[in-house]
Amino acid sequence: MIAFEQRLSDELKDALRSKDQVKLDCLRAMKSALKYKHAEKNQADVSEEEAIQIFQTMIKQRKDSIEQFEKFGRAEDAAKEKREIDVITTYLPQQLSESEIKTMIGSAISSSGAKTAADLGKVMKELKPKIVGRADAKVVTDLIRAALS
Repeated sequence: MIAFEQRLSDELKDALRSKDQVKLDCLRAMKSALKYKHAEKNQADVSEEEAIQIFQTMIKQRKDSIEQFEKFGRAEDAAKEKREIDVITTYLPQQLSESEIKTMIGSAISSSGAKTAADLGKVMKELKPKIVGRADAKVVTDLIRAALS
């Protein structure tokens, strides 16, 4: 069992004891998503990279839900989703700051020889392994576009 899976189980027990329903529901959803990936792959373990992708997808889904809840005036539901994002985020690696991302983009642009916005794919291809799980791809893409224009 990977360390974060053990941590997930431990926190699930703690949430049960403390009767923190939002955290409990979120942790159960996370555990369920991992089990689904286990079954889908027909393997014993999910890699840490795959788990990070799963958790990022869960965060994206919750951000979309927050947007919809706020659009229709359901502040209580939006707050619950924000709380779930906070829980899931604790399982992700430390996020890069914007200045760190810009520095990485600068070096990727120079090493890939990118000149125009049409070269965005070259830069992203070089950056992707370095930023996976540590930065939002949309933010990175926007910063690359700004640097290349």
